[in-house]
This record gives sequence, C-alpha cells and structure tokens, in this order.
Amino acid sequence: RRLWGVLLVAMAAMAPGARARAAVATRLKASGLLGRSNCFTGRNAGIRVLDGIKAKAVKQKFDGGFDEMLKSFDLPVLVDFYATWCGPCQLMEKELEVLQTQMRNQIQVVKIDTDKHEDIALDKKIYGLPTLALYKNGNEVWRLEGAMRADALMKALEPYLSGDDVEKLPDMPKDD
Repeated sequence: RRLWGVLLVAMAAMAPGARARAAVATRLKASGLLGRSNCFTGRNAGIRVLDGIKAKAVKQKFDGGFDEMLKSFDLPVLVDFYATWCGPCQLMEKELEVLQTQMRNQIQVVKIDTDKHEDIALDKKIYGLPTLALYKNGNEVWRLEGAMRADALMKALEPYLSGDDVEKLPDMPKDD
C-alpha cells in the first residue's frame, strides 16, 4: 500500500496537465494517502493548526504575523512548511498527525502552505520541502528538510522539549 502511494504521488508530480494531476489526486484521496484539505480562507489561507486530541486541522486567526503566532502558544511549536503539490509533504501529513496526538501536551504542530505564504517562506529561508522547524519562545531551535517517520521525529525532538535552556540556532548567512 505504501509503495502504491509513493507511485501515485510520483505520477501526480509528473502528470502532464491539470486534469491528469487532478485524477491522480482523486485516487490518492480515495486511497487515504492524501489528507483532506483543511486550509483556511482569506488572510490566514494555508495556515493550519493540528488539534492534539483529534489530530485534525483547526482554524486559528493570527493578526500579528508569523512571529506573533509563534509566541501565542504556551508549548513549543513545530512548523511544517509544505506545499499541496509536494509528494513528500503529503506523506508527512499522517506522520505529523501521529506526532501531535502522541505529544499533545509537549508540542503544537502548525502547517504553513508556502505557496500561499511565500513571504514567510522567504523570511525563514525555506529552500526545500517539506521543512520542519521547531520554535521555542519564538526562536528556532531545530530544523529538518525532508520527510521522517513519526517515531524518529519524536526521538529527534525530545532533547529540545526537555528544559528551557535550549539556545536558538545560529543565524544563517545572508543571501547576497
């Protein structure tokens, strides 16, 4: 089943024309390998917050921008920078739901659609998808480009979730 899903995702990426891609996406949704779209509309379109109890996306309104949104949560925030056309991003959706369910008292997962929020992606230097970034007290403390299983992701995040003495990542070099 997983191989079939990977093949369908690859086919979707290579399918010529919107009609062919839509047909493949329909097959992915029917198979359960592609999650339902719960993206917002309007100013917050493309920002989703996973609810830890049911691991579903819930609408949140953030008027103060990305940095203010990060500070609005009491828990560390794991941000998934994704795109709807990205195959590995779609595979990560289920893994992040598992992570949010199992770590609901330790972490908050937020999904940012980089196609709808290009300004945030540029500001945070998101060059590959999916990119996961962990923020504590508004500071980025961990980053991963690529997909990872939920159990491995939990192990990678664990050192950053225990204690408040984790320093932020060093600043990335500026683009010239």
